[in-house]
Amino acid sequence: MLFLFFVLVSCCLWLMMTLNRDYETDIKFNVSVKEIPDEVAFSLHNEKLVVRVRDRGTTLMNYQLGTFLPISVSYSELINKKGRLLLPAQVVSKRVKKQLQSTTELLSIAPDTIVYYTRESAVKCPVVPDIAVTPAPQYAIGNITVVPDTVRVFAPAYVADTLTVVATELLEKSDVRDTLIVKLSLKSVENATCNPEEVTVTIPVYPFTQKIMELPVTAVDFPDGYKLRTFPSHVQLRLNVGLDNYDLATANDFEVGISYLDIDDNEGGGAPLKLLRAPHWAKDFKIVPSTVEFIIERQ
Repeated sequence: MLFLFFVLVSCCLWLMMTLNRDYETDIKFNVSVKEIPDEVAFSLHNEKLVVRVRDRGTTLMNYQLGTFLPISVSYSELINKKGRLLLPAQVVSKRVKKQLQSTTELLSIAPDTIVYYTRESAVKCPVVPDIAVTPAPQYAIGNITVVPDTVRVFAPAYVADTLTVVATELLEKSDVRDTLIVKLSLKSVENATCNPEEVTVTIPVYPFTQKIMELPVTAVDFPDGYKLRTFPSHVQLRLNVGLDNYDLATANDFEVGISYLDIDDNEGGGAPLKLLRAPHWAKDFKIVPSTVEFIIERQ
């Protein structure tokens, strides 16, 4: 027991002698920029400084066990050089020394200058929603809207000049029966910042019903001097229409016909019908009958 006591005392003396020597270590500091003008946004975030210091082991141990405040600088202290904002090492060293003991020797700061890219004349980019939404049976999706539909992108020129659109984060939903209004964050763009960073996406979802219209069969791409007669001469177009478009859907908005090229390739005696013209929202339709008998008359 006495032996263990002396071993413990020896270890404590050795540790005290060791910690009284000078050593070097690295300390990490976060950097924050305050008083940023509204027209400026940074494209690099969460910068860290690695500060190399020398002091007694006891002091360095306290540093390792403690926490440090971020190195805070104001926007006016940065040096603007052609869209790049430089944070000089002299400014940083003053902030660092305020949090260190007077006995601590500051050896180096890496990086010695932090570069924040910015672009006061921000690039405007349209927002494209990344949507994977499927409606429930007997429901349809209307025109999707995004607010705002364009955002400002702050980035170095080599990034900003390549941007054409900014996409939202993916939204996935199935069996949707009600209109969705959601806030979506924009997908991050390397070395760039978007303002705002999220948009509101509205996805109209509404029940639909079937509307039946009778349309004449028209001829397309027929040579001059030829006339097409079909049997029957009129067919039905059965269309699934949202309730909000039901009264807007009229026979004048649609055209059903036969292409001369399809007749040339046809061997069965009947000609297939095509929907030649329709509004953009007309996606779910059926032509009855889908083929018709025909004769071609020379005029």
